[in-house]
Amino acid sequence: MLACPNQLGHPRIGVTISKKRAKTAVARNRFKRQVRETFRLKQHDIPAFDIVIIAKHGIDTLDNAQMADTLNYLWRKLAKRCKQYQSA
Repeated sequence: MLACPNQLGHPRIGVTISKKRAKTAVARNRFKRQVRETFRLKQHDIPAFDIVIIAKHGIDTLDNAQMADTLNYLWRKLAKRCKQYQSA
């Protein structure tokens, strides 16, 4: 995840996953759906930042529960770092 502050008052996301990381469109779309859904549920905890999610190798081997757990962990970590950045 990459993030930089924005002036909009709410966070935004962008998702990218290449064919190298997930061969089938089904796998790529599943990843994007999971990211969007977890973001929708966690966006009230994240300050106003533009966030880009870049999929890494092995993302297609995770099942839905593992992917959701990993994304929830990353959202918590990102929210904490963004709040630290804003207070500094």
